[in-house]
Amino acid sequence: MSGLISQVPDPAPSAGAGWLATLRHEAAAYLHARGFPGKKHEAWRFTSVREIVETTFAPEPAERAAPAALDALGDDGTWRVAIAAGRPWLDGAGAAPDGVTVESLADALARDPAALEGQLGAGVAAQDFAALNAALFTDGLVVRIRAGADVTTPLHVVHVATPGEAPRAAYPRVLVLAEPGSRACVVESFVAAPGGSARHLTNVVTEVAVGANAHLEHVRVTEGTDRTVQLASLGVRLARDARYASRVVTLGGALSRLDLFVRFEGAGAEALLDGVYHVDGQDHVDHHVRVDHVAGHGTSRTRYRGLADGRGHAVFDAIGVVHRGAAGSAVHQENRNLLLSDAATVHTKPHLEIDEDDVAASHGATVGALDEAQLFYLRARAVPLSEARSILTFAFARAVLDGIGHAPLVARTSEALLSRLPEGAALRGGLSA
Repeated sequence: MSGLISQVPDPAPSAGAGWLATLRHEAAAYLHARGFPGKKHEAWRFTSVREIVETTFAPEPAERAAPAALDALGDDGTWRVAIAAGRPWLDGAGAAPDGVTVESLADALARDPAALEGQLGAGVAAQDFAALNAALFTDGLVVRIRAGADVTTPLHVVHVATPGEAPRAAYPRVLVLAEPGSRACVVESFVAAPGGSARHLTNVVTEVAVGANAHLEHVRVTEGTDRTVQLASLGVRLARDARYASRVVTLGGALSRLDLFVRFEGAGAEALLDGVYHVDGQDHVDHHVRVDHVAGHGTSRTRYRGLADGRGHAVFDAIGVVHRGAAGSAVHQENRNLLLSDAATVHTKPHLEIDEDDVAASHGATVGALDEAQLFYLRARAVPLSEARSILTFAFARAVLDGIGHAPLVARTSEALLSRLPEGAALRGGLSA
């Protein structure tokens, strides 16, 4: 047996707490029985994982790439901890902000596994590549924001991929618990260390529980390369009157797939799901969003913007489900895309499933080119065509970036996007003038 499935033990080890052993066993059994998804699966028909599935990835060695990656990010006013080779580098992170505890997932499971029962695995079902993570993860982070805490410093988890000369993989897992009445911002960044020519796979699962009356902003920034593959699952559970704001920024990558699941478990919750993505060259970016309104009187707004250049390929698929009994729910979806090249491709499908009468709902998608009238306006003022295109492209994406609630992160994500645009350097100078 070779390929990715050869990494999955059959049967899975039974060490550890009974509930955790069951989670691992069921995930491994699922994969050995059903395998990985292919293009015949509706949710994967525009995203081929055949090359990944057929590759045998070695575990990523515990190299000390994390400190260098943190230094490269510069000072962004966040409290930071890195995850490299699937495990956290807590040394040097310093004390966490008041009201926050951060612990290695492996240590937390060894110390008090019962405390995580009902939390780990509750936000993301062990299916497809989330099952691969459930079967193979060994470490990660547990971030707990204590009840009533108002944390003003963003908590920044930096995932560092270290490509080598042979295919490598890492399987980190992150659990964020925002207890009732708390308020905080959590950032996840995905970066690649320089060096190495082979593919690197990051298969990550992040689970977030937002307690009653808690407010959590969650920023997720991926800076992909032609060597990095990211297959990610993010599951969010909202209690009564919880507030959750997701800001997803995906900038390229050989393959970057995010499955975002949001579940309204308490009445009166609110979720704002914003995202922006840019593809160029041979990049392939895929975002799938599922929002389940199980409890009533909740509001979800999904707003994603895409930029497709070169031969890049972007996929956006969102479904909002209003279950029977979730009266008073409001679910809105919007996906807007700019095609910057005749060779680029965008597939978009926002849609709704509603099983309740008392609902407010809307959905829509657009795919188009830059506005010729706006281009003409800039050209008439002696702005070169390439620079005019970059100005309009950046303005289209900046509407989402400006929603991030921490100014240094807005600056960093804006800089990362500008570095990908043809006239980014000229535009950067105009913005700083």
